[in-house]
Amino acid sequence: MRRSRLTMLVVVAALVVGAAMWWQAVDSGDQAALTAGAPVTEALPSPRTPQPSTTRRTSAPPASSETPVGEPPTELTAVSMSKMGQAVLDGEGAVLFRYEHDNPHKAKSACLGECAVVWIPVTTTGTPSVTGIDPALVGTVKRPEGAKQVTLAGWPLYKFANARPGEWTGQGTDHVWFVIKPDGQRNLNCLPAPVQ
Repeated sequence: MRRSRLTMLVVVAALVVGAAMWWQAVDSGDQAALTAGAPVTEALPSPRTPQPSTTRRTSAPPASSETPVGEPPTELTAVSMSKMGQAVLDGEGAVLFRYEHDNPHKAKSACLGECAVVWIPVTTTGTPSVTGIDPALVGTVKRPEGAKQVTLAGWPLYKFANARPGEWTGQGTDHVWFVIKPDGQRNLNCLPAPVQ
């Protein structure tokens, strides 16, 4: 009996310390501290697993005027994840986000400086290739440093700096970062409790 009370006290203490750390991150506005401690993920849908090529290319593909030789354009793929629902992944399997401070009707990104260190802009060297997404919804905006940032329905796209493939770490951060759906709408699934 004494041992179970002690165990219960330890569990309660751990929960209190964890909650205090989370609230400290919220109060400080530190996006990396707020999101990095709670990665959430699920297995990627099977179509996202790249298959090794069994054929050899005998000649180089024709070079596009938009894409430098050796650098393929960014890939965007629509997926349906069991917990998250509809989402968009890049060619590396990163779950992509939209930022509510961006304006889909203006051709620029509002995430600059330190913001772009935590939330990496999805850039391209040519016309992005798409799977399961209406190509008419995909475009680019020019960033201040000159890179072309990919947009979906006018929303510049980002990925969380420390996220692994299939991970939606950062969903709902500061009530302004949301997983983007293939039609450009924000995905409101899997939000942390304070955002709901």
